[in-house]
Amino acid sequence: MTNVDLKPTLNVIDAANYLNVSKYTVINRIKQGKLKAYKQGRVWKIKREWLLEYENDLLKQIA
Repeated sequence: MTNVDLKPTLNVIDAANYLNVSKYTVINRIKQGKLKAYKQGRVWKIKREWLLEYENDLLKQIA
């Protein structure tokens, strides 16, 4: 999945698949405040921009 294929709003599983990590890692990053998200009922939702911003921050740490 590329960032072009991303929906405007993703759930935890979509974000985990994009980042190639487990859904638990995504939930932990949300709870740590590293990844922006909001809850819609009992489901975490992540805006595409927030996910790409998080990805860019990870890449900056590596470089």
